[in-house]
Amino acid sequence: MEHILSSCQTLLTKGRYRWRHDAVLTELADVLERERRKKRTAKKKASTKLTSTKQAPRNTSILDESDQWKMKVD
Repeated sequence: MEHILSSCQTLLTKGRYRWRHDAVLTELADVLERERRKKRTAKKKASTKLTSTKQAPRNTSILDESDQWKMKVD
């Protein structure tokens, strides 16, 4: 585990740890940016009234709460 995390001098000198970090960050940023740009409908507040019919759970996202999100990636 120590070798994988920080002790491999070959990988440290060739910048592979930073390359891997940047590759993961780029993928996350791409996915989040696609989600951020999706058109979203206004989120309706949930009713406190219980109903006897079962409804399928809605997939919700924190992105649904606003259309003013901005993303910065270093």
